[in-house]
Amino acid sequence: MGRRGASDGTWIIGTLCAVLSACAGIQERHADKPVAIVGVTIIEVESGDLLAPMTVIIRSDTIADIGRTDQQPVPDDALRIEGKGRFLVPGLWDMHTHAHRRGRSAWHYPAYIAHGVTGIRDMGTDLDSATAHRASWRSDAIAPTVWWGSPPIDGAEPVLPFGVPVTNADEARTIARRFDNQGFRFLKVYDLIDPASYHALCEEARRLGLPVEGHVPLNLSPTEVAEAGQRTIEHLTLVLEACIPGTLAWVAADTTGDSMGLLSDGRLAASLAEYDSATAQVLFAKLAEAHIWQVPTLVQMRGAFFIRDSVFVNDPRISTLPADIRAEWDTYRNETPDTVLKAGCLVFERQLAMVGVMHRAGVPFLAGTDASAEPWVFPGTSLHDELALLVEAGFSPLDAIRTATLNPARYRGEGGKLIAPGSVADLVLLDGDPTQDIARIRQIDGVVLRGRYLDRDALDQLVAR
Repeated sequence: MGRRGASDGTWIIGTLCAVLSACAGIQERHADKPVAIVGVTIIEVESGDLLAPMTVIIRSDTIADIGRTDQQPVPDDALRIEGKGRFLVPGLWDMHTHAHRRGRSAWHYPAYIAHGVTGIRDMGTDLDSATAHRASWRSDAIAPTVWWGSPPIDGAEPVLPFGVPVTNADEARTIARRFDNQGFRFLKVYDLIDPASYHALCEEARRLGLPVEGHVPLNLSPTEVAEAGQRTIEHLTLVLEACIPGTLAWVAADTTGDSMGLLSDGRLAASLAEYDSATAQVLFAKLAEAHIWQVPTLVQMRGAFFIRDSVFVNDPRISTLPADIRAEWDTYRNETPDTVLKAGCLVFERQLAMVGVMHRAGVPFLAGTDASAEPWVFPGTSLHDELALLVEAGFSPLDAIRTATLNPARYRGEGGKLIAPGSVADLVLLDGDPTQDIARIRQIDGVVLRGRYLDRDALDQLVAR
């Protein structure tokens, strides 16, 4: 959500420098010392086992050694962190963000780290913002690791102001090569790209070895993008619609719409009773077989439609936001018609139930929030909200945690255990066991960011700054 700033590239460099300057003291603390987390319980997200008491030794940005506390020596010069009664999980990943437009990184980055989010997947920004930010990012910054997607590739009149239009197959192939040369990890597709351009883009992307990810274009279907090899579906675009006979036909015929508008379209809400379970199971089996990651961003959809609920209106996290963002949210809450909100709430509840069915059918999931300036989506802490919503949908707490740890690692093509010698030291130290209660994922006592330990005071400073 947002408007393109004329000086986005300059702004983004300036705000990143401000973040780094403000956090410099934190960044340098203990940078040269090994870190020892002693007597902690390690949650192995791969197996679900709890290993205790364990000692983890970190040198530079890497886990150097792990052993039982009664057997693992601790270097004399190590920063010793008491882990007894605490739980250690891999650093969390938010797999759908827009953190790099209009200076957002200045408040997004500290919030991510303060809430244990050590990695993010950027799902599209202005090309100049992306270029400037990637050039200025430093591996030792107080910043998450970023997995960069291209600007959204859309139709002739893109839905988003930072979308890139393609109108034919040749243009699609050209833009695929351009974004590949610019080093993006994947191509993001959006709502209005036409089928011929989409398939040409996918063909060129396969030739380049570059994944295609994003929305299901409104002239296609989830089955068609699965057959084309698309790697992810964001926001469940057209998944619910594909389970209601006849819905995809009127979606494709309405060229004025967009995927977000569909959720509050009275026609979709009115057709929910026609949801066909047999059709859904066939679709879910195809998505599972093709291993197309779903990034449902439930917290973003909930925030868009439940905005007048007192829980949201009185959320204390609002005080952490820039004033202009608070004003945008107030305007949205006050001016959105009741009919739009009512329809959207009905669709959200149906999608939430559907996510549980998809999970049980073996469809793979990644946790993402759409953190940008979306109503009631808070960078960092809303990832915890997303995990709670997945549990509400029917995931076990461990499976929900995997959507923000193990599954992102598999998406990135990383094998092996996440907490093991040789692994990057991105870790979160918790005061409670989140496999028993997902709410405990919020009980963060410390964060290890590429080997640097940030205690609770340091994390609080990040939020304050």
